Amino acid sequence: MFRRILWGMIPTLLLGVVACSDDTSSDSFTASPVYGESCSSVIGESSSSVGPAPESSDAVGTSSSEIAQNSSSSVAGESSSSQIEKPKKNKSACMWNASKGDYLVNTRLDPDSTHYAGLWYNFGDDPDGGMSTVVFPDVCAFETPEYECMENLLELYGGYSGAAVLEKGILNEAFAGVGFLVAGIENPDDYYTEHIPRYGDISSWGGICVTYAADRDMFLQLGADSVTFYEVKLDKSLEFVEKCVPWSEFVGATATATSTAAEAAKRAHSIRIMMKSTEKTRGHFNITAIGEYDRWGACEVDGFAEVVTKTNGAEIGTIILRSSSSSGVNGSSSSLAPSGDCVSPESVSEMWYVPRAVDNNDYHVETGLDNGSETSGYWFSFGDEDVAYIKWPVVQYGYEYDARTDLIMRSCNGICGTFKFVKESVTGIGFNIAGVVFHGHNEVPDFADASAWGGLCVTYASEMDMDVAMSNDTTYSYAEKMALMPRVLLPKSTEVKTVCSKWSDFVTYAGTPSNPTQFAAIMFVAYGNAGSESKFNIIGVGKYDDAQNVCKQGEDLFVSGKKGMTIQ
Repeated sequence: MFRRILWGMIPTLLLGVVACSDDTSSDSFTASPVYGESCSSVIGESSSSVGPAPESSDAVGTSSSEIAQNSSSSVAGESSSSQIEKPKKNKSACMWNASKGDYLVNTRLDPDSTHYAGLWYNFGDDPDGGMSTVVFPDVCAFETPEYECMENLLELYGGYSGAAVLEKGILNEAFAGVGFLVAGIENPDDYYTEHIPRYGDISSWGGICVTYAADRDMFLQLGADSVTFYEVKLDKSLEFVEKCVPWSEFVGATATATSTAAEAAKRAHSIRIMMKSTEKTRGHFNITAIGEYDRWGACEVDGFAEVVTKTNGAEIGTIILRSSSSSGVNGSSSSLAPSGDCVSPESVSEMWYVPRAVDNNDYHVETGLDNGSETSGYWFSFGDEDVAYIKWPVVQYGYEYDARTDLIMRSCNGICGTFKFVKESVTGIGFNIAGVVFHGHNEVPDFADASAWGGLCVTYASEMDMDVAMSNDTTYSYAEKMALMPRVLLPKSTEVKTVCSKWSDFVTYAGTPSNPTQFAAIMFVAYGNAGSESKFNIIGVGKYDDAQNVCKQGEDLFVSGKKGMTIQ
């Protein structure tokens, strides 16, 4: 399945060879393009100039260029309203879209897919004395036709997802990444000789568009030959964004780059996306679409980025493209479910749903497991103002201001507030499922058996990822014992979202399963860096329901910042 390529530049080819077709998707995508200078992209087949390349190893320089981000102030034509409508993406310029199951980038230079043009590969700096490499999730552990790496990456991770492990060895700068050959290779069916990359004219692309997410800066490179590269920087982003860059923004990355990138594109062999560092480190990425340059964007990708926060079949930090209507890593995430017959969020929030609770003047969660103390279900927060804590909205009540639970719930239709992080730490809110027991003048959370719930459904909105955790702590040392709590992820969303998870989905960081027959509290937990803050709103809580289509609920006004509430 894997073939050796001349220059040692492609140690691994991910073969799932099928012919590509133009993207005609009508899906929506919230990522915004980067606007470079105006450039007309030519659509259709390009002619290829084919020739062998000299035998040597890849080299990369240290210079880089920031992507120009010049926004357009006008659109040709008249507008009937005071606001000019932003032009739509040029979807005919999209050459590869992982959400469509494409394996090859349709470079238009290999229409019959006979030379493997557009086939993705990964590379490291080991031919030049480095020790860097790219690693992929466990779905790439097998190489049989029934278990192709790329096929499983696209299906389970939504794109070309991996990690660059950077260790420089004898080099001044480590590098590793992924790429594709624009015109393929010579003699692809000859298994007994080294493969020589073909050259093609891609100047008519005008540049390139990349849709990606990454936790470190990356560099987009145009390869003119084995030692000559031109590049621009792709800023790190934990949301999927489409960056569209014209050839004029690429600068020479190697000493051999003496012409302009636009000239080099007339005889190019590869497009590469890499990470670089002078220190030993690791970075995660997910590439989901490639297109010819268009200032308004080329590819429509539907979904949001989810970063793995605990070991659950994938490395922590792995970036996954989650479809708007797909299930999450740990449960069914369906707040953006398709239209049609749908389940209301209230129907999966029988224990507590704020619009209903406010109408009934009932401000605590009805767990059904109270130990007789009538203290179950009341909300509390944990944290230390010197480390991390929650700022509550202060709501006007008559001529006074108050932060009472009932006023907050009435104002924002939930338990809403702002996570504040003085130092890198953890904070959150929760409720006891059985209440408390008294030991003299002290009270501690009591345990209960919640296995009959089957799991938990949560309706919420949050500016950052949260975990919903099962606490068995009776000493009020929640932050210290957080790693021991089984949990599932609640992905960040300014849209109101419903996530339903079975108890079996709840595991600790070490992979230990939950014990729903004996625990004390449900916790909503956030982790943040020093100086950061994030709004949240918990709207509904219910027993597990296999809800596949929860009705769309729209943007949460408090989390989106469109509802003015004073934060003390």
